[in-house]
Amino acid sequence: MYTYKAKLNKVIDGDTVNLTIDLGFRMTMTANCRMAGINAPEMDTEEGKAAKVALTYMLPIDLTIQSTGLDKYGRPIVELLNGTVNYNHKMLENGWAEKY
Repeated sequence: MYTYKAKLNKVIDGDTVNLTIDLGFRMTMTANCRMAGINAPEMDTEEGKAAKVALTYMLPIDLTIQSTGLDKYGRPIVELLNGTVNYNHKMLENGWAEKY
């Protein structure tokens, strides 16, 4: 597992965000990142639109991420964190996503 500092650029849907990730040594990358362990409803449903809105209002700009690898589409799989708050868990706790 790898830990990085990141900045939120955009919430794509209830389980995908676009981040600028600080790789260290003045190197960054921007990527769509899949939230680990959760699956939110698709955007063509009212529940999916609501999950995106919830995540948009929940997330701060500055985050810490923990990544375990890439998904089948090449996106980093991440836990979104800020201090002791785990936003992947918050999405589950509030019913905006299911375990994946």
